[in-house]
Amino acid sequence: MKPSIALLSALFAALFIVSPLAFAASNTISVSTGATSYSGNQSISITGTATPAPATGSQILIEVSNPSSNVVFADSVAPTASGAFSDSFGAGGSSAWVSGTYTVTASLTGYTAGSYTFSYTATSTTVPSSYNVTKALVNIQGNLTQIKSELTALQSAGAKEQADMKGNFTAFNAALTSITSQLTTLSSNLNTLTTNVGTIQTDVTNMQGQLTTMANNITTLNTAVQAASAAATLPKQQRITPTTRFLARRRTCWSSRFWQLSP
Repeated sequence: MKPSIALLSALFAALFIVSPLAFAASNTISVSTGATSYSGNQSISITGTATPAPATGSQILIEVSNPSSNVVFADSVAPTASGAFSDSFGAGGSSAWVSGTYTVTASLTGYTAGSYTFSYTATSTTVPSSYNVTKALVNIQGNLTQIKSELTALQSAGAKEQADMKGNFTAFNAALTSITSQLTTLSSNLNTLTTNVGTIQTDVTNMQGQLTTMANNITTLNTAVQAASAAATLPKQQRITPTTRFLARRRTCWSSRFWQLSP
């Protein structure tokens, strides 16, 4: 049993040691130059590939060192979506460019750096200082082009936002106009309602007068009914009916005539 446990322990240890190395080895960078030897002020082209392709925005550092390990060229480039990258520069131009073997190194965090060597032969011909200035101007022009593109994108976004704001303002103005129209209609309806309330108040006042008149008539009628009721309670002899009143008048009339005919 003891040898088996020892063997398992050794296997686990090997896995812990080998796995990080295998992971690191999976992220690699390869780099090379267009030729194996250069001289004078020849242009040196550098190409390479980062595997797998790095994340967007990554920058691969390229350095070229002379035989004394002094850096004679350094630059950073952005790889494409496939991980490929390229760069170029002019050899010579300074005392650091001596004859010998030069090393190109391409590195990126998380990747195993790639390297490549080429030979260089110095000549008495020196590169005019304007060469490096021209390359710098080209790089500046490229940066300016990128900045111009970004500014154009910003202007386009700003124009879109301005158009959106204009559309929102138009909608807001239309809504405000609608609200104003509704308020005007509401005010007109309120005025009409006020007029109708005044008319109703006048009608109520007239109805109150008519009710007062009706109350007075009812009082008069009640008085007449009470008088009729009182007359109905008198003895029959004291009741004055229309017939009784007519006969009384006739007796008075005949009596007057009788007395006029008497001698």
